[in-house]
Amino acid sequence: MKPRTIISIDVGYGNTKLVYRHLIDAQGHSRWSEFCFPSVAPRAMAEDMILGVNNPNRILIEVDGQNYFAGLKPTSASVPRTLSPDYIGSVTHEVLLRTAIHIAMREAGHFQSEIDLLVLGLPVSGFQSNAKRLHEIAMRPRTVPVPVGMNHQFGEARSIEVKAKDCMIFPQPYGGFRLAADTLTEDDPIFKNGMVSMVIDPGYRTFDWFVSSGLHPELNMSGSFDGGVSSILRAVSSKLGFDTGFGSLEFDMVEHGLNTGTINLGHTVIDMTPYRKVANDAAEKEVSAFVTRLSATNANISRIFLTGGGAHFYEEALRKRLPGYEIIAMSNSVMSNARGYWLAGADKFMSA
Repeated sequence: MKPRTIISIDVGYGNTKLVYRHLIDAQGHSRWSEFCFPSVAPRAMAEDMILGVNNPNRILIEVDGQNYFAGLKPTSASVPRTLSPDYIGSVTHEVLLRTAIHIAMREAGHFQSEIDLLVLGLPVSGFQSNAKRLHEIAMRPRTVPVPVGMNHQFGEARSIEVKAKDCMIFPQPYGGFRLAADTLTEDDPIFKNGMVSMVIDPGYRTFDWFVSSGLHPELNMSGSFDGGVSSILRAVSSKLGFDTGFGSLEFDMVEHGLNTGTINLGHTVIDMTPYRKVANDAAEKEVSAFVTRLSATNANISRIFLTGGGAHFYEEALRKRLPGYEIIAMSNSVMSNARGYWLAGADKFMSA
């Protein structure tokens, strides 16, 4: 039987994550075929387009007659993230979706005009209102570029039309939950009806949480609010600008500085150690807002899984504010949702 093609894509405001294969090796360890790239899609200027044709880190994507770059290094300049309230309907979202499909097929070594199953996600707060629309968007045929050297099967065409035969849409943190479940034994209490678990998923623009009773989603106990890593970076950037007189710095630069310990501006190097407290204070403020939204019915939560690209910014604050809960920080948390989506897609074919 021909293997099914499953591509899971988590198009976030900060990064776009994708998974196109999962295997178990001889030692019983998971081996993921996956990719992560920044969620930016700057317009391609005419003089730059030739550079994007054969550059695997700078993929040229055309949408509605306009050209964009996306990928691992779409530009040498800093590009602000798109924070559109209609993100799934934006050109940026479409460019990132096409780029993710291109990368999945390129890395798999085979381009094809059909995907058996495309799996996507939405923030919890917009899931019920936007899931049908995102499903319709996902099912549209879309033009995807094919690299030179891999296009012989298409008559040397530079692009092909790709269509998904089926699509699944999940609340984003459900991916983290499905992945967490995959690491547990069959007799783990998490699988019992009435056993309540939670996934906390701080993203770039939203702070999401997802509650499940056994394996049954409890969307009425789940939710999200605007915030996330961008709020932390905004607070640090503002304080940096005030202290140094350089003005607010780009969020990417601030995030890099928090992760590495310094920001090098060429003419000066900023020690970021004092600004970790600013980041922690901003995280605690958001965690406090989250705690006030927890309903009394969430008091019987047995376990909390922490996932998402911003998990490391919030772990300390969450453990401080929720001392009575078992909090498990997922490894490689930025990829958790996309991995879980892929597993959920595989579940669909296993049960068919």
